[in-house]
Amino acid sequence: MKINIQSLKIIIEGKTKRIYNNPDDETTVFMHFKDDITAGDGVKHDVIEGKALIDWKVNRDIFEFLNRKGVQTHYLNSPKERWSVIKKLDQKINLEVVTRRVATGSIVKWGKIKEGTRFFPLIHQLHYKDDFLHDPMLDDDYIDYVVEQKGATEYEYMRGENHQTFLFLEEAFSKFNLQLIDIKLEYGIIDKRVILIDEISGGSFRLWPYAHDNPNFGQANVLKELNPDGRLDKDTYRMGDDLKKVKSRFEEIANITAKFKNL
Repeated sequence: MKINIQSLKIIIEGKTKRIYNNPDDETTVFMHFKDDITAGDGVKHDVIEGKALIDWKVNRDIFEFLNRKGVQTHYLNSPKERWSVIKKLDQKINLEVVTRRVATGSIVKWGKIKEGTRFFPLIHQLHYKDDFLHDPMLDDDYIDYVVEQKGATEYEYMRGENHQTFLFLEEAFSKFNLQLIDIKLEYGIIDKRVILIDEISGGSFRLWPYAHDNPNFGQANVLKELNPDGRLDKDTYRMGDDLKKVKSRFEEIANITAKFKNL
C-alpha cells in the first residue's frame, strides 16, 4: 500500500505516535509511530532513533495475535513500516485499564504491597487518563456501584477484556520463559461497541525473564523465581539506563513477538 504522506492531515499527535486521516476511507485512520520515549507523565523525554520501527513491529505482532484470538480491537493491518491502519473511533474512553499479575512499580509504594507478590486472581485498576493529575485511580467499589446501580456495563466489559487479553499474552510470553508482570491498555467506542485501541508495545507492559527453569509460581511471592534485572520494558528508561540499553531491550521484545505468528 502506497501512502502519500504529504496529502494526509494530522488528526491528533501524542507522545509516541501521530494519527492521520485516510482520504481513501473515512472509516479508518493511519497510526504513525515516532522515535520519542517519555516517562513520568511526559516530564522525562528523549528520542531514540529506530524506536518507532521497533514499536511498530511489536504493536503489529501483538494486535495480529490478539485478533486471531478473537479479541475485538481497532487494528486492521500494517501496510508500511511505522504505519498501521486502524478503525476510526467514534469516541475515546479517557481511561487506562491496568491488569497486574506481580506487584512492582507504583502499587508497591501506594498499596504498601511487597514487591513480587503474585496476584491470583489477577487484579484490575482503572485510571483517569490525565498527565497533569498523574492518572488518578478510580475507586473500585464505586465502579462496582455504577455497574450495578447505573447499568454502566462498559466498565465491567473493559475489566473483562483486559483480563482475557492479559491471559492470552501471559501464555504467549511464557513460551519464551518470560513473565508478563502487568499491562496498561486503552479502549474506545466504535459502532456503539467498546473496542481495544491505541498501541501495545514495550511501554505498555512490564516483562521479566524467569530466573531459572521451571519456576514455582504457586508461591505468594515469586520475586526469587524471576529476574527483574533482565526486564524487557520501559522501566529500563524510567530507571535511567543508557538509551542504547533501552533500545536493545525493546529490540528483544520485537524479536520475541515476531514469533507470535507461530502460536
